[in-house]
Amino acid sequence: MSQTLLAENKIPIDAPLSKVWEVLVAPKYIRQWDDLPHDFEDYYLDVGRTIVWPGSSRMTVTVYEPYDKLVFSFYADKWEEPPAAYDIAYTFSLLETDSGTELSIKIGDFAVLPDGENYYQSSVAFAADALSKIKSLAENRVN
Repeated sequence: MSQTLLAENKIPIDAPLSKVWEVLVAPKYIRQWDDLPHDFEDYYLDVGRTIVWPGSSRMTVTVYEPYDKLVFSFYADKWEEPPAAYDIAYTFSLLETDSGTELSIKIGDFAVLPDGENYYQSSVAFAADALSKIKSLAENRVN
């Protein structure tokens, strides 16, 4: 398939890498920029940690490189094939800049799904909203 459905966005954040990373991996902050299951415990994310929305979807941390990259594999329960058949991920990348941190997000590629365009459109909106909230949390977080 030649078309890709990969939502991409980035934002400058006036905060050090350590603060942005904390907002990405600490459940108390994640709850403010994304929806966590109500029973998800307050364990920091790490490789292998899975977030499950029963009867809906799951995300598993597959890459955890502190202050650099965080990757979740994504799988929706309604998809026809088993999780191994899909390579759909949420990838957060951090880059230190003169003024703080640049945070990038890539979500997808949804081209393998029959309703991939819907997932793509939702992910474009999510990426913009999440980055804005992460920026605000990192810039205003008290040490």
